[in-house]
Amino acid sequence: FSSCEEEEIVSQSTANAKVQIIHNSADIAAQSVDVYLNSELLLDNFNFRTSTPFVDIPANEEITISIAPSTSMSASQGIVSYNYFLEENKKYIIVANGHLSPFGYMPLKNFSLEVFDMGRENANSTSNTDLIVFHGSTDAPTVDVVKTGVGAVTIVDNASYKDFTNYLELATSNYTLDIKDESGQITVASYQAPLLSLNLMGSAGVVVASGFLNPSN
Repeated sequence: FSSCEEEEIVSQSTANAKVQIIHNSADIAAQSVDVYLNSELLLDNFNFRTSTPFVDIPANEEITISIAPSTSMSASQGIVSYNYFLEENKKYIIVANGHLSPFGYMPLKNFSLEVFDMGRENANSTSNTDLIVFHGSTDAPTVDVVKTGVGAVTIVDNASYKDFTNYLELATSNYTLDIKDESGQITVASYQAPLLSLNLMGSAGVVVASGFLNPSN
């Protein structure tokens, strides 16, 4: 966010909120998109599975965020638009999710921007890593997330599509996480979460369920 246009957007308002935007729409038609704030280009060629840092966005006034094709020339070419009224000094996480295409995916989930309004840039304790989990896999069922190994525990219970959890304040270590079905009996996937190896002590982040559980969908 270093272009002249983007700096001008920020300077026009004395009241700001901080916003992080995450592109999690697995629709091929949305592989790369342009994002407009009101009439100004905010993100050019914003790619799937990338995110912004927290950036200043005008608060205490209505704003419009528009999603347009990566070849767009203006906000008027937006495919979808959303209006927001952000509160000064709050931190928001916005996740782009679902499908822009009217067919080709099963199940078909409408494109949306999902908003969490209690974001964190740092962990509450310097010895922890604070993580929020967002369920953004369009064909995955309601799931549990279980931290395996010694002291195995369910850290996310019954997360459904488009759900945000509360922040998990985890000791900074390397974990294996099993994704289980709603009953907690069947493991559908397993992932490494190397918080210590990534040197995330004192950091906060977003864990996103992304893509398709069944690629044929």
